[in-house]
Amino acid sequence: MLEGKLAVVTGAGSGIGRATVRRFAAQGAKVLAADLDFKKAHETCSGLPNATPVKADVTKREDVEALLERHDAIDVYFNNAGIPEAVKPLAEITREEWDAVLDVNLTALFVAAQVAAPKLKGGVLLVTGSIIANRPRAGLAAYVASKAGVVGLARALAVELAPDVRVNVINPGPANTPMLGGFGFDSDPAQALPLRRLVEPEDIAGAAVYLATAEAVTGAVFNVDAGRDL
Repeated sequence: MLEGKLAVVTGAGSGIGRATVRRFAAQGAKVLAADLDFKKAHETCSGLPNATPVKADVTKREDVEALLERHDAIDVYFNNAGIPEAVKPLAEITREEWDAVLDVNLTALFVAAQVAAPKLKGGVLLVTGSIIANRPRAGLAAYVASKAGVVGLARALAVELAPDVRVNVINPGPANTPMLGGFGFDSDPAQALPLRRLVEPEDIAGAAVYLATAEAVTGAVFNVDAGRDL
């Protein structure tokens, strides 16, 4: 389905990013697997001749420009990199913590859109949101704000960049990734889900393939959440 396409996946060193790099590569795409941790990105690409690891800080415009500078055109840019927020009361969130979460989770999408959109003619900008934008939890004000902003910005971009670029959001529910532990939940999140299981990274990768190839779809907010939004 992605034969001959060039795809960029950020946050490629683990979890959703790693699963998506592998799924895209299996579908025949050439993949740039970007992560702040180059070692993890390299591990993701192990055994994949059509995947290339790249070190990049997605909050820095110069890093994103360097990531894409050798390519006049790309077909898919998956803005997936993100960080969690440890559960804590609003009054205890420091400005530094707030800025870090918003910078990685939201501002990176702004940077990616400005840099990647001119190279995505006929392509798709995919974005990892979160179902928490629809179903907030107490103690995660910065994370909720960042992901609600991601959904809003992506929908605005879908209007502004059409018809040249499609923009779609995947909203995972609690996912079985290393990032989940960073929230510090005091109970098993799966027990609050109708399907009683965590979302697997491969579930998100499957949705990414679909949204990357569904040429009539833009502005979609696609929940892959084990029923969390019900």
